Amino acid sequence: MTLMEGFIRDEIYIDFGSEPLFGQDQLYDSFPVVFPTVDFALMDTNGLCRIADRIRKDAGYVPLYPLDEYAQEQTDQDGWYAFYVGINGCSKTRMNSCIEFWVGNSQSPDNEEIYTIDLSLDEQLYLYQRLDCQCRKYLGKTCMELLKDAEKLMEEDPHYYGPCPKSIAAEETT
Repeated sequence: MTLMEGFIRDEIYIDFGSEPLFGQDQLYDSFPVVFPTVDFALMDTNGLCRIADRIRKDAGYVPLYPLDEYAQEQTDQDGWYAFYVGINGCSKTRMNSCIEFWVGNSQSPDNEEIYTIDLSLDEQLYLYQRLDCQCRKYLGKTCMELLKDAEKLMEEDPHYYGPCPKSIAAEETT
């Protein structure tokens, strides 16, 4: 196992307290290509929060958690992060090329800003495997089955974007 595989295994967890968000996106090459997407909220683990703090610190903002020369009193103690990652029916890896995080309830000027943690192709592949394993365990579906559900929703209503209705999810498991 590589260092990155270990980090992804230990620090990336889907927040199953929130439902996956089914939708669609569009890529314009020489003509528009529409494809299904499924977005997941991630739990704000220590590792992800440290990466987010580093990114914000490099941008000139005070971290939310003690980091380097910043003590507890020098941090933005009221703020929090929300992490999101998505899979899609367009790319080879089936993953978005980054993990997005949002700064919430912060006293900092970057409150409600969205940042990204870029992922290499190998990281995308490891992350897809991790998400697929968690989806099988907790949702009883693979990531590909979730993308197929999103594709069905696109066919039924091209403007739909939201949680998967229970009737469609139930049809796939029976």
